[in-house]
Parts: sequence; structure tokens; C-alpha cells
Amino acid sequence: MDRRTACLRQADAFREKALADPEHHDQWIDEAIKWLERAMEASCRAIAVEADDDSHVPESAQTAIIETTAPHRRVIVRQ
Repeated sequence: MDRRTACLRQADAFREKALADPEHHDQWIDEAIKWLERAMEASCRAIAVEADDDSHVPESAQTAIIETTAPHRRVIVRQ
């Protein structure tokens, strides 16, 4: 299993805990958010590493891939 998938599974587990434990809902959601951010970082790193291989991707495409996959912060609001 790759790192991104492992992080997404952890996030799912914490979302389930949030549903099952209303008293600590916010705590479990915070943990899920951390794991989702880790999954996003893992995805970005994997694409950037693939783009570094000069033999398969033209330089102009490498730059475009890296620029479009740079880590972006998402705003997640509790309901």
C-alpha cells in the first residue's frame, strides 16, 4: 500500500470515530484533517518525483507538472 492510500485510510478511520463518539467529534475531525493533508502531500511528492525523470518527460512538461502540483492549503470548515 502506498503512503497516500495509508493516509486516506487513517483519515477514514478518524471520521468513523467522529461519528461514533459525538462528545469528541471535533478532536477526531481534527485528526482526520491532519491525515488528509498528509495524503495530499504524499500525492504531490509522488508526481513531482516522477516529473524529475528527464528521460520520460520533456522539460517544459516537468515545470508545468511541478507548478500545478505544488502543495495548496485547503480551508476546511466544521459544520
